[in-house]
Parts: sequence; structure tokens; C-alpha cells
Amino acid sequence: MSDYTIQVSWSGKDALADSDPNKVISGADFNTEFTAIQTAVGTKMDKSANLSDVVTPATARANLGLTIGTDVQAYDADNVVSDVANEYTATQNFNATTLSDGATINWDASANQTCSVTLGGNRTMAAPTNLVDGAFYHITVIQDGTGSRTITWNSVFKWPSATAPTLTTTASAKDELTFRSDGTNMYNVGQALNVS
Repeated sequence: MSDYTIQVSWSGKDALADSDPNKVISGADFNTEFTAIQTAVGTKMDKSANLSDVVTPATARANLGLTIGTDVQAYDADNVVSDVANEYTATQNFNATTLSDGATINWDASANQTCSVTLGGNRTMAAPTNLVDGAFYHITVIQDGTGSRTITWNSVFKWPSATAPTLTTTASAKDELTFRSDGTNMYNVGQALNVS
């Protein structure tokens, strides 16, 4: 493809004296200029560079210098669209993760939507971070080999009748707790204690 550039020095002609015969615009001047314009327009409209004239998507991508998987995502009919209803034909799940035990247990909800923690002593559960309004979160609280461990819950945890459950204190016992968040608080909507 070529770009159009002015061929005749029109401003140069303007600068000439009126008596100078070169000041006169000739048919040849027009012919030279219009030929340059015609060539530029013709190459700009070349089919190999005009996406409306390409025969295949591969040609369009090649003309644009795009590579599937590098510059653009490959089409997949099974991709989920976030703003429409989706029906799943295979299991969808969050990977189960493990929170670090400590005097204060921290819960980053963005990376630990379904998680567990094994208590090695009496603990305090900090307010979870990165909560999303409308999301559900689940934690499995596990007693260590000694048992009798307790948790003091942060005030963002809300319980039925405002009373946190009494954890099972048997060694290696598991308590399952599910919460719905409003983006700030964690509302306990399900619990199964001493699951074995």
C-alpha cells in the first residue's frame, strides 16, 4: 500500500511572478496529481488489505497480524457468558484450600471460597477480606489431635439467634459452616457439627 503525497508544488507556483510562464497550471500538472491520488486510493483498497473483501477469517487475522491464542481468544461454544443464564452439563466447583493456623486466622475470601483450617490451639478468626456481596463461603473447622480447641469469631460473623455454635471438641472432629456475605458481613446460613 502507498500513501498519497503531493506531486506538484502548488505553493511554489503561487510564489512565482504572474509573468512567469511556469505559474500557469497545465493539464500535465493535473494529470500527475490525479494519477498519484488514483494509485494511493487503489492500493489502499487492495483486497488483500481490505477486511470486507477477505475470503476467510484466517486471511483477516493475517492481514491484521493477529494470532489465535496470543492476540485473540479462540472461539469456544462452551465458553460461559457472564451476563446471561448458563446451564452446566459438568460439575463446577471451587478448589478446596487450607487456611494457615495461628493465634489469629486470616481468611482471604477471594482465594479461599471453600476452605478448611485445623486448629492447633484456641484461635481468633479475623474478619475475612475481599468479600463479595451475594457470594457464599464455606469453611471446615477441624480439631487437631488434641481437640478441645475453640474459636473467637470476629463481629462480622452473624449467627442464628446471635449465638455462634459450640464447636465439637473431640480430637480430629470436623464442623462444617456455610455463610452468605453482603460484602461486609458473613451470615451463617448452614452448619453441620461433628460431621464424621
